[in-house]
Amino acid sequence: MSDSNTNSTEPNHLILKSPLFVFTLLVLVGFSRYLPLDHSGLFNFSPTLAIFFIAGAYLRGTWSWAAPLCAIFVSDLFLNASYGMNWLEPFMLVTILSYLLVFGLGKRMGPTHKIGSLTGGALSSALLFYLITCTFSWAANPAYVKTASGLLQALTLGEPGYAPAYLFLRNSLFSTLLFSLFFRWAISLRPHPALKETIRSATT
Repeated sequence: MSDSNTNSTEPNHLILKSPLFVFTLLVLVGFSRYLPLDHSGLFNFSPTLAIFFIAGAYLRGTWSWAAPLCAIFVSDLFLNASYGMNWLEPFMLVTILSYLLVFGLGKRMGPTHKIGSLTGGALSSALLFYLITCTFSWAANPAYVKTASGLLQALTLGEPGYAPAYLFLRNSLFSTLLFSLFFRWAISLRPHPALKETIRSATT
């Protein structure tokens, strides 16, 4: 992933991209989580991590935190109510912390035109979220024995009676990468104003 020196060499159109366009794109996709995806094979297939990752990488200032706030947390006010979940539950707090770490990972990487860097960042985001949440579940859930074998169970099969953790990881990796690449592709379709002015001047 890129450091601050590498980011300075990225094309200017990635940095000067209209923040309103990126914000709107992230929010609209974020609310797509309301779509009913009941197939067991799509467990945890979600744009959530990609939204935090891309918002951190491609937006600055108020736009960067407002996009995931509107796309995820506002919609979660409705989703969590329907699930009977409490925002102050320990697992929810750990989940929010994981989101913020993914956001910070995007901030560290910054805007990039390199598919390899974007792919690495997206996969790292999903893996980071998986390790933190599964490890916390192992530590807090009495269904797991507090041994290495119990941790291994939490990271692979998960709690009996629920979808296995490896399915959670697989779909999280795939969806975060897919949505991150989609966001990057969509962002690249909208030229920034300076580029549009150059094109206009060349054709007049």
